Amino acid sequence: EALRARGRRLRALIRRRRREERDRRDGKNERSARPDSRAKAVHVGEIYGFVGAITTSVFAAVYFFWAYTPERVLHALGIHYYPSKYWALALPVWLSALAVSAFFAYEAYNLAASPPLHSVLQVRDEHSRFRADLTAEQRKMPVLYDIPLAEVNERIFGNGGGDGGGGAGKRRRWRITVS
Repeated sequence: EALRARGRRLRALIRRRRREERDRRDGKNERSARPDSRAKAVHVGEIYGFVGAITTSVFAAVYFFWAYTPERVLHALGIHYYPSKYWALALPVWLSALAVSAFFAYEAYNLAASPPLHSVLQVRDEHSRFRADLTAEQRKMPVLYDIPLAEVNERIFGNGGGDGGGGAGKRRRWRITVS
């Protein structure tokens, strides 16, 4: 008798799982019928953002309390160990100066890392992609590619005939052609 009862329970479990699988496949889900039955998952970034906002607010409140409260009030509250009030002004000034100098240091690094103006690498390097380098399939769609220096000079300055300045006084229209 115990084996029969166990077999009935097992068959009922198998039927229930098959029904749930079929409903899941057909888009019928008991939980989707009741939208409030499913708990919304909280993303980890939301938790970090909340904790960061609370921490920043607490530190800002403590900083402003320390910066604007006179020392006699701090002593009356039993607070005797704290940094000098000099740092209330010096720390933001130093951090601001560091941020501004970081921009200049970044520009200086980029200038130092770029090749000199007379270098051939200013015209073409391993990342250059000219129209002649494109395959026939790539030429069917308008893609970005570098314009050779001779063609740039021709379009800007003209062929150098007639106007004395090489066409600098003329307004030229750029024509983009895809073949």
